[in-house]
Amino acid sequence: MHQSVERALNVIAAESSEPEYTEAFSAAHAVVVEFGEENLADRLFADIPDTISFRQVARLFDFLAWQTEDNGSAMTRTVERWLVEGTSLRKIQIALNLEVYPFPDEHEMHRVLSAVAVSHPQVAGICQSLMSSQKTTCGFCIGVPLVE
Repeated sequence: MHQSVERALNVIAAESSEPEYTEAFSAAHAVVVEFGEENLADRLFADIPDTISFRQVARLFDFLAWQTEDNGSAMTRTVERWLVEGTSLRKIQIALNLEVYPFPDEHEMHRVLSAVAVSHPQVAGICQSLMSSQKTTCGFCIGVPLVE
């Protein structure tokens, strides 16, 4: 694993229990500087060993979205592709644990997540949760529930 990725994962983990992040954004920025933005999600997936929790990887991806020129749009499209392919449970788990909803189209999201839930029953609960909670959010505030 590249040193900048390891550092970013460690900083994010350490600061997760703090009232605010002080170094996490700059650590994530260092990853983007080292890797570049092209195919970032796929390249990071290949770089990060399976011993790192999928939740930690998803959290890193969330921070990286704030560091890319397109605010994580390309990374989101990549993880949507991972969901459509449905071949790697780890990729699916990362995609389902991001702070954004996959797919701009609600019908496509339901179609893909329903298929993922059938082919990978261990993530069926989170698929159902995403499909249900998406109905209670504002289209302008993707990922931000209107009600708790």
